[in-house]
Amino acid sequence: MDIIGQIASQIDLFLLILARVGGMFLTGPIYSNRIVPRQVRALMTVSLAIIMFMGLQLQNPVVPSKLGPFALYLTGEMIIGMIIGFVAQFVFGAIQFAGQNIDFMMGYSIVNVIDPIYGNQASLIGSFKNILALLIFLITNSHHYLIVALYQSYERIPIFGLSVSKGVTGVMVDLFGNMLVTGLKIGIPVVGAIFVAEVALGLIARTMPQMPVFFVGIPLKIFVGTIILVIVLPIYMFTLQFLFEGSYRDTLRILNMLR
Repeated sequence: MDIIGQIASQIDLFLLILARVGGMFLTGPIYSNRIVPRQVRALMTVSLAIIMFMGLQLQNPVVPSKLGPFALYLTGEMIIGMIIGFVAQFVFGAIQFAGQNIDFMMGYSIVNVIDPIYGNQASLIGSFKNILALLIFLITNSHHYLIVALYQSYERIPIFGLSVSKGVTGVMVDLFGNMLVTGLKIGIPVVGAIFVAEVALGLIARTMPQMPVFFVGIPLKIFVGTIILVIVLPIYMFTLQFLFEGSYRDTLRILNMLR
């Protein structure tokens, strides 16, 4: 039997798989970005759903005959996919948070640019770090982690197997807290260097009141911040790989709590 015939004979199962895959494409990094045309995302969603359908060889579950319960199960499958993509977004949230802190210290907080990825206003350094993180995300094939997590989700959460435990909320709160801490760690080299420069300017202002510290301080903070940003850039790129791997492990941990 050809692929179309198999899908037609198990259309309800295919729709359930499509819902989980579609949920991941709604929230996952790269896959949900506005720079990817909707037609391409729709084609990728259907293609990946067909691959999952043919490769998993899932047993056809007993699907409710009524539309209401079936729509409820479709929603549950979509929520599983959205969680897989949403957990991966915590890393990029930390990067954006670090960029906002750096912009505030460098004096770029009044400058906002249009983020081409999300289509909203973002900080200058935050937008730069976010775009660089997306490039590293693709170069290191970290976007494959989402597909692997989606594939392994069927081993942990079968069709109609979604059940939210009490610990999921606590884990999500911990991930949000870790996102803020990670953002501070990413931005601390630049923020710390600018803080030291500001302390030095304060001491100079006390010893040399005639010196225009205000006019000197603004370009000095930009210069120091840019130099430190360039110096720590290789370390930042190396750190991103560990963050993406940790995000994959967090995704599997949450999936284990949803069965």
